Amino acid sequence: TLGPGTLRNRSIRAAAFEGMSQGHRISDHLIQYHTALANGGVGMTTVAYASVNKSGLSFPHQLYMHREAVPGLQKLTASVKKHGAAVSIQLGHCGNMANRSVTGLQPIAPTGGINWYGPTFPRSMSAKDIEQVITDFKYATQLADEAGFDAIEIHAGHGYLISQFLSPYTNKRKDDYGGSFENRSRFMREVLNAVKSI
Repeated sequence: TLGPGTLRNRSIRAAAFEGMSQGHRISDHLIQYHTALANGGVGMTTVAYASVNKSGLSFPHQLYMHREAVPGLQKLTASVKKHGAAVSIQLGHCGNMANRSVTGLQPIAPTGGINWYGPTFPRSMSAKDIEQVITDFKYATQLADEAGFDAIEIHAGHGYLISQFLSPYTNKRKDDYGGSFENRSRFMREVLNAVKSI
């Protein structure tokens, strides 16, 4: 059992990025890939890295959650379930790893400055930015539910936005979202609470 659901076995395809969402939409290739995993016997397969909004993208072949993506997502979940597997989706935001040439927007991060791994030049998130991204996580969850996903995974690792808040290396904020571990984990808790309120 996984929460309220029951999987047919303990085998779960982890959320490893497929790079099959050209134009930020579900492709037939992605549907075929996850359907093949379901047909092969996994208990659940996970669609990897769907950004909760356009500003969280780092690649042109990355999915982001928006209303127009739902029909393709519904096609994917129906195909997977037809073969007896459950299906989940990983939701996240790249934060300072977002690519301006893909998003058309300056990357956002807990703290602005230069991100040497990009390199990118993110701006510090305002209180309004934080509230908006939390709202976007909630909306992305609603779209995932509408699309027929059995579960969602919140991406809180690998140097992306939530983990950028958690790390004192990338979070130099002086407000309620920085400093102590309790403060640095506040954004993650608020995201999780928003998602669980659906």
